[in-house]
Amino acid sequence: MNGDEGRSKARDEIDVLWDDLGAFVRRLRTKRNDHKLTPSQIQALGHLDRQGPLTAKELARFERVTPQSIAKTVAALEEQCMVTRRADPSDGRAALVTMTELGTSTLHEDRTKRTEWLAEVIDAECTEAERDLLLIAGRILRRLGQGASPASTSISEESLMNS
Repeated sequence: MNGDEGRSKARDEIDVLWDDLGAFVRRLRTKRNDHKLTPSQIQALGHLDRQGPLTAKELARFERVTPQSIAKTVAALEEQCMVTRRADPSDGRAALVTMTELGTSTLHEDRTKRTEWLAEVIDAECTEAERDLLLIAGRILRRLGQGASPASTSISEESLMNS
């Protein structure tokens, strides 16, 4: 196999991976609670849960979206009483977006439902080795999604053997 054939085969395999990830995400989305929040709204709540109060600009950076897009997301979350906005004490021109108790409980219920489903599916459908591979793949996908340098977050062969 020459270099072009190898690259073509790798591209084909990546196309299949892309399709596989899409199918998984679509199935996972069916397992959410009946809260009527969009995936973007759930993700925004997740960032607020992990990071604490953020300005819209900071939230847009985490989400990798435009300020206009995050403004719509925050407005929809505020309308549903999932978040509040208050003046940023360090910058009077900005507002801090903070989760409400309803936002926190809605996010945690959603996470719990999805986590329970995934744990059940993995227990029923996967071997222990496959489970370990999925967890490793998850860490790699997170690193790729965050754009972190491989040297700072790579998974060593030794850690694979010890997990």
